[in-house]
Amino acid sequence: MTNVLVVYASRHGGTRGIAERIAATLAEAGVEARATSVETARDVAVADAYVIGSGVYMGSWLKEGTEFIARYAETLATRPVWLFSSGPLTGSTAKTEGLSAEEAALGPVDGPGSGGRKKVIELMELVHARENRVFFGAYNPADPPKAMAERLVRLMPASKGLLPAGDFREWDVIDAWARVIARELREKVPVA
Repeated sequence: MTNVLVVYASRHGGTRGIAERIAATLAEAGVEARATSVETARDVAVADAYVIGSGVYMGSWLKEGTEFIARYAETLATRPVWLFSSGPLTGSTAKTEGLSAEEAALGPVDGPGSGGRKKVIELMELVHARENRVFFGAYNPADPPKAMAERLVRLMPASKGLLPAGDFREWDVIDAWARVIARELREKVPVA
């Protein structure tokens, strides 16, 4: 049986919830899977495949997520890897209205604001990831900011109303993606 490690970097729990859902859906599809944070991931080399995700803030993956991939890149590159990004909020600003989750989270392909997308592409190439899926996130204004940048954004008068409260994660889309991964693993997709 294939053993999948679903690893996540999460600041407020939204990405953790997605990772746990992916692991549960993989298990329902007959693939052994467990979710763990980048901080507690141990025995990485014993997994047969990986799904790695990070929350996205201001267009970039969390540092802990990128560091995890860099630290284990040699091992990850020898096995099937899928990445996911979590974080854009539906309608969070007029600029993101109507954009795909990927465009809203990671910015444009080129030019100003494209650094986050380019970093994810570098990570994908480093570990030969099959895909990076972007999922809408969740925002609870009662959950205190955990980083200086979050504190500053929340203090800015112009930010009021830009971050809509709610859970925008599309569980059916997440489940469908996890089932595709399970099918590919059962079919023994070769490492790129």
